[in-house]
Amino acid sequence: MDKKISVNPDQLDSLANTLVSSLTAIKDEYKQLSLDLHSLIMQAPFEYKQCFSGVGDPSDTGASLADNLNDLEMYVRSAGNKLADADNLLGKLYGLHQQYGNLTALGALSARQAAYYGIGLTKFAKDAGGAYSFKHMKALQAFSDMVDNSKYKKVARGFLKFKYMRAKFNDYSFADLLHKKFAKYAPSQVVDYTNVSRGLFDQVRNKAVTKESLKAFGKSSLKFAKVNGATTFLVTGATSGIGAGLKIAENYEKYGNNTEVLKRENAKAVGKAVNDTVVVGTASIVGGVIGGAAGSLLGPVGTVAGSAVGSFIGGVAGEKLAKFTAPFAEKAAVVFKEPLHHAINTVRSGWEAAGKGVKAFNDGVDYANKQIKEALADPIGKATDVTKEVSKGISKAKDTAKSLVNGATSFMKGKFSFG
Repeated sequence: MDKKISVNPDQLDSLANTLVSSLTAIKDEYKQLSLDLHSLIMQAPFEYKQCFSGVGDPSDTGASLADNLNDLEMYVRSAGNKLADADNLLGKLYGLHQQYGNLTALGALSARQAAYYGIGLTKFAKDAGGAYSFKHMKALQAFSDMVDNSKYKKVARGFLKFKYMRAKFNDYSFADLLHKKFAKYAPSQVVDYTNVSRGLFDQVRNKAVTKESLKAFGKSSLKFAKVNGATTFLVTGATSGIGAGLKIAENYEKYGNNTEVLKRENAKAVGKAVNDTVVVGTASIVGGVIGGAAGSLLGPVGTVAGSAVGSFIGGVAGEKLAKFTAPFAEKAAVVFKEPLHHAINTVRSGWEAAGKGVKAFNDGVDYANKQIKEALADPIGKATDVTKEVSKGISKAKDTAKSLVNGATSFMKGKFSFG
């Protein structure tokens, strides 16, 4: 007969809290014992100091025990979080929604790029040697020249994107920046990476790869990755930062009265955010570079499209990898829990206010999950209960409306009566 084991995630959370209290007490104890031992040795007469030879410092044993408890606390709390996530039906649906959102974002980017190239604002041509070059539509080039030679050059660039007003973009024409806005890369960057990638592939096929070609490919890839990385890290960092903020707000609601646990959990939230930003962002950049190189076989447009697909695939892979590296980042962040807590706690009232909103949301999720599970277990019975609740609600609404009408009538007949 199969036996089911029921584990309450809240009990695991409580156990983890107890471990933190024990961990704090042990640290205080072995530090004090170490101080007392050194004080005793310093105060002992010279002829008796040799009696303490070989007496071990409690710091080593205490620190070892503290490390074990620290690891155990992280394992226990992580297990509780995984159990809670596995039991969260709405959370799983939200996970699907996130993937759908990523696909939508990818589709939007690809559609924007396709629309730009489809209109023909910028076209790529291949010469007799197989090298690509770019050329803007005549009307666009004429307009670009007019803008670049006018006193409103900076304003026009800022209209496309505020950052295009910076000096680093002075070497690009207005038409180049328009291409960069819609295709993510400047046309010269696309052409350069396409030509270098295709050249390397030709050498690989002919088994004639040279050190110079590898060096050129690496240099071009680095430039391509730099462009991709600026956007990728910005988006990933913003997403991870929002997630960390919500987690910190939730921590203030759950552990606001337990400072030691609060310090550790907030540090873990920061560590996870940094981990996700670095791992997911880096994987997305690498994916974009590989995808762009593969797409170059279809020409410059293929380079851009391949980079978009590669970035998405790399990001998804990065999310999987980040789950394995997160525990190490969280553990490292706990070491800096004191300065992190000092920085985070400067706006404690704001976190506490946000925490109430997060708690209300979590309570709503818990209630919804309960209703879903009850409906799955007994669909007919749940439907009947819902019908009864609706009937009660309608009846209550009718009584409330009747009461309001009667009250209003009495009020009007009383104080505002002209009879």
